[in-house]
Amino acid sequence: MKQARVAVITRTRDRPLLLERALDSVLGQGFTDWTHVVVNDGGDPQFVRSALAPRRDRYQERLALIDNPRSIGMEAASNIGVHASSSEFVVIHDDDDSWHPDFLARCVAFMDSDAKPTLGCDYGGVITHSVRIDEEMLEDGVRIVSSEPFNTWMSAVSLSRLAAGNTFPPISFLFRRDVFDKVGCFREDLPVLGDWDFHLRVCAQYEIGLIPEMLANYHHRASMQSGEYGNTVIANESKHHTYDALYRNDLLRRDLREGKAGLGHLVNTARSFDRLQAQIYPLERLLASLSKIPLFRWFARPLYRGGRSRE
Repeated sequence: MKQARVAVITRTRDRPLLLERALDSVLGQGFTDWTHVVVNDGGDPQFVRSALAPRRDRYQERLALIDNPRSIGMEAASNIGVHASSSEFVVIHDDDDSWHPDFLARCVAFMDSDAKPTLGCDYGGVITHSVRIDEEMLEDGVRIVSSEPFNTWMSAVSLSRLAAGNTFPPISFLFRRDVFDKVGCFREDLPVLGDWDFHLRVCAQYEIGLIPEMLANYHHRASMQSGEYGNTVIANESKHHTYDALYRNDLLRRDLREGKAGLGHLVNTARSFDRLQAQIYPLERLLASLSKIPLFRWFARPLYRGGRSRE
């Protein structure tokens, strides 16, 4: 496998229909200076080879296949893929997600640009806006049910907002390899939320740029609550809730041991404010609706005058 500017890492296990789409997503990129590392994490090797066979010629020397004899988990599989490659940039392309053909070209161009706004902090990577695609599995393929913008409300990547919860999926994030080396590998003791942990550690030390174009497709299968074709966010929803608390506790305890206010304080404070905002938002909408009623406005005059009555 040749050295390239971008290493694309795909972890997969017994999902040939989705893997075929992921392979075509990578092969369909207009930017071609990449290598693709496919990590078969304990799945049937024949599934992967059958998906790769009709595409081998298009890959030329840009493909590496790693077979784990048993599943070691998503984050460990990602680490194996990163360490098995050599490149300037890295991106995790899960087997169930996909890209617009311009994704790599636009992301690499952004990172190469000298015009990025900065206050002295280097850029560790860049994301694009995403499209959430809801789909269902059929016997012979995948059927798209609906699609909608996923995180187009974002105008920049904010560390404080990211501390409240993950704001972008791995499919949308291209990052520098030397940043990966500095902040550390994906955390292998996290069965879920490993991407959020990595995003936080990168953003704590580097800026993450944002391209306001929907170039990454984040696929969900709500009807698949379990099984190999389940989306990890949906199929493992209860596990996400459990490890969300465990992870925030772990970071906070680390801060307390080290006697500092670090990521632990940030993720817990941000979460509290996020929940408070969720409670306030319905009240704001109700108040906005009531304010259109003249009688309500008359009785609520002190509120609109900052609590001071002119009577």
